[in-house]
Amino acid sequence: MKYTLGWARSLALSATLAAGFMGATAANAADTVRLTLPAKMFLNLVEFVAQDKGFYTDQDLDVEFTHIADSSVPIRTLIAGSTDIIEAGMSETLVAAAKGAKVKTVGGVHNGLHYAFWVRPGAGVESIKDLPGKNVAISSPGSLPHVVTLALLHKAGVTDEQIDTINWVSFKGSSARLNAVISGSVDATVASFSPEVERSGKAELLSIVGKDLPDYVMIPWDTSDDMIENRRDVLKRFIKAELLAARFVFDNKDEALAVAKQHFDYSDEDLDAFYKFYTEGGIWDPNGLISDNAAEYMQQLNVDTGLQAEVLPADRVVDQSVTQEVLEDIGRYER
Repeated sequence: MKYTLGWARSLALSATLAAGFMGATAANAADTVRLTLPAKMFLNLVEFVAQDKGFYTDQDLDVEFTHIADSSVPIRTLIAGSTDIIEAGMSETLVAAAKGAKVKTVGGVHNGLHYAFWVRPGAGVESIKDLPGKNVAISSPGSLPHVVTLALLHKAGVTDEQIDTINWVSFKGSSARLNAVISGSVDATVASFSPEVERSGKAELLSIVGKDLPDYVMIPWDTSDDMIENRRDVLKRFIKAELLAARFVFDNKDEALAVAKQHFDYSDEDLDAFYKFYTEGGIWDPNGLISDNAAEYMQQLNVDTGLQAEVLPADRVVDQSVTQEVLEDIGRYER
């Protein structure tokens, strides 16, 4: 087939425009971030707001959520490269780093302990010191609920010999552990806050764990060294979106709870109770940084509980440089 010069030029121009359009589309495509979260809970309202209110989109991110109930699993998926960022438990990440894994904590919006300590009515547990000899639910040995319970026991002065008399019973997920208390299968557990359970009296709220362990870092952002080094801009945009979403939650209660209502089957009374628990209880951190004292405490806790041989240099386990860069851009949040 023969083409005239004008037709050939038209074809060339069309091809050029098409190539330019495809290049622009590729350049503007959102970066995918694979985020591994705990079992779906009110704690993650920040992520749902970031998604539903467009904070991720504003940062050209497509964030994929994966919920995993067992806190010991996400760190393994991070090491395997199956996820980009995990929000699971800092203690597990520290253990992995101590064993040579190239992973670090980079900050977080869920730094405060969101656990309540629940006991079975009539179990004879009036304080943490009464746990020796009792059945206590955890997720698995070395998991977040196990480490938190051990921290409470050590802080209360309970000896290792007494701790050895505790019967640890595994139930995967916060709801499963709390249901085990309600059913009478165990005597106590640390689990998520539940306004409905507290009102029912089927399990007694012994204490708010975050107030007892203020330096405990609950569920920060943990990622790989490769992510920090090679996808730093993507990580920075993710952190920025999360911090802005957290600030939105603090500043816009009604809109935040409207998002919560789309994701959780709770009454308005329960949603209000959850909101108060998380905002006033120091669970959510709109600035995203972890204090040096808290980072050292978490390592020392692992050492004390036999999960880590020694306290590592800070730069082996924590890198908050990206979070600090974000704060330079958006400023610190003051309530």
